[in-house]
Amino acid sequence: MAKGSVSRKQLLKEPDKFITFSGKLIAFGRSNLKAILIGAGVMIALVVVVVTVRQMADRNERRASMLTEKAMAKYSAALQDTDSKTAFDRIKHDFSALFDQYGSRRAVRIARIVYADISYQAGDADTAVAMYKRALDDFEQSSALKNIIVSGLGHAYALKKEYPESIRYFKMISDGQEKTLKGDALFNMACLYEAGGEKEKSTAMFQQLLADFPGSMYEALARERISG
Repeated sequence: MAKGSVSRKQLLKEPDKFITFSGKLIAFGRSNLKAILIGAGVMIALVVVVVTVRQMADRNERRASMLTEKAMAKYSAALQDTDSKTAFDRIKHDFSALFDQYGSRRAVRIARIVYADISYQAGDADTAVAMYKRALDDFEQSSALKNIIVSGLGHAYALKKEYPESIRYFKMISDGQEKTLKGDALFNMACLYEAGGEKEKSTAMFQQLLADFPGSMYEALARERISG
């Protein structure tokens, strides 16, 4: 997969503004509120409920982060002695269990993007699409991460040979204000148009790439395609 000027690892570290409490934890606080109120008074009870729920949420978040790191480490280790497809097969259960148990945690929402990319590298385009689409719902408000996810969808649909759909996702990036992976999107659109025999559209994309991102990693190839 072609890479943009900003690394995926840097962008995945973007801080979240809040941690969503699960319905189960909120229900815990509500179901125990009456007993706490009787024993300690209104103000103290409210503090206890909030702190208890927050501590449980933090503990689950830490657990989710630990399991995410463990699954990713297992995948990295597998790549040392096998190919992407076999490594993917080795960690399917780990990620599936992680998604089932801690699906709403931030660490796991990030893990969906990682797992989507792992699926893509293994040639499993359907799983990649499903994971990227779920991640798109998770990070709809984060423009940089959204572009990473949309780019992933563009690549996954290209792998499925569904080129119009692939172009549609790359166009979402090229038409947007966020610059993350925009050069990548223009380049991939140009190549897809070229492969489809739409030379004029392909040339237009290469020219826009040169105009908007002078000196990019794609410049030499873009000029070659235009002149050729």
